Amino acid sequence: MSGFVSLVGAGPGNPELLTLLAKRRLAEADVILYDRLVNPAILMETTAETIDVGKLPHHHKYSQYKINDLLVTLAKQGKRVVRLKAGDPDVFGRGGEESQYLKANQVDYEVVPGITSAIAGLAAVGIPITHRDFASSFHVITGHRKQTGEELDWHNIAHQEGTQVFLMGMEQLEKIVRQLIENGKDQKTPVAVIQWATHWNQRSVLASLADIVQVVAAKQMGSPALIVVGEVAKLMKTLQPHPSLLGQHILVPYKKQSQLFSLLQDAGASVGFFRRGEVRKVAFELPNLVKPATLFINDVNAYRYFQEKMITQGVDQRHLAKWHLVAKNEVVAKQLRLVGIIVDQVSDRFDHLRGPINVIGEQHQLAEISTSETVHLLTTYKRVPSKQNIDFANYQTIVFPSSAAVQELISSLEPIQLAGLKGLTCLAMGQKVAEACRSNGLDQVVAVAPAYQAVLAALKEARQVDKVSNSNR
Repeated sequence: MSGFVSLVGAGPGNPELLTLLAKRRLAEADVILYDRLVNPAILMETTAETIDVGKLPHHHKYSQYKINDLLVTLAKQGKRVVRLKAGDPDVFGRGGEESQYLKANQVDYEVVPGITSAIAGLAAVGIPITHRDFASSFHVITGHRKQTGEELDWHNIAHQEGTQVFLMGMEQLEKIVRQLIENGKDQKTPVAVIQWATHWNQRSVLASLADIVQVVAAKQMGSPALIVVGEVAKLMKTLQPHPSLLGQHILVPYKKQSQLFSLLQDAGASVGFFRRGEVRKVAFELPNLVKPATLFINDVNAYRYFQEKMITQGVDQRHLAKWHLVAKNEVVAKQLRLVGIIVDQVSDRFDHLRGPINVIGEQHQLAEISTSETVHLLTTYKRVPSKQNIDFANYQTIVFPSSAAVQELISSLEPIQLAGLKGLTCLAMGQKVAEACRSNGLDQVVAVAPAYQAVLAALKEARQVDKVSNSNR
């Protein structure tokens, strides 16, 4: 059986700058070989095996030959393989070399273009790569020497019109500047350097060609970065966007089509994910549905498995017509409405309800509940902690929407990761969630109303306080 290889561009960093075809190929993949600069958030939805083949400067986990060979080997095992590259595969991404190798080894493949940082990285700081008044062309140039060791044609480069974008050139910045000046480039030409474009830690500086090396050194800027030479660079002063949460890296629980993710991204934040525990159903017996009772629903997953059990036994929701349905909170009530259930009541307590009471929920949550004779706890599923591949040092804030999310994350962390988590500000959606954070040793806890807009407002307020504090120093 013959497999198939997709050479896929992941874009410059922002996970929403992924093409629709790239997203589909990731969902279809059996194996994904990904680069160092690929945002981990892009890999959250996949169930494929993932292999980190990223290259650091002067250090390669996998040589290019080994990567080529691995693509062929996996494809000939009949697998759908994605080679996920930062930016575009064919813009200094060795996509052409890999295509040649696959072709020579009779492996079917395709190239899925990505948005190159050579364009998107400039736009992220307000620099249009072309402009009728300043640049009618652009040139994308590698900062590395040719493979043969030959020098670039600096005389030609120095006299090109339009915008020049150097990729992978930070180690050679001083040489690039010297060569441009020696070959006739005006020393007053504006130059911008953009580090980690579209990522949470994006930084940028603007100076003249004569001064850019000193400015970059003073700001301690390094790779990965773009070097932009040309008159359009000066537009960064006036066109650079400054959304309210720019520079904030916020950790939230992973959820498909997350409204919280969208709100934070739209406010300028970069959003990373932690995995909730894997949901697994458990064996249970239905209560007597003939006799009227109260069904207290902890979460929508609990009800889904309850309903699934009903259907397997040949009964449906009509058998609950005389039951009193209670949702634990408004979020659960809203989720139930989406699946066709309108609850009779919303309450975070059931001790005041008339019995008999059947409480359905997740195994570990129900284990913490004390009961009475009239209360029957019914576990319909359990969550198994997922291993977290998170460097908490890269985040400032984590959002917890529920106590269960707190417990699941804490139980999935190694001791060194837990120490990192304790250094973050924890936004807890509700007082009970805040109590769960504190009881698990998290000290920097801020309780907000259990609504996504409240989370957004709290983050913006904290950001404004930081700006005022910094301006007074």
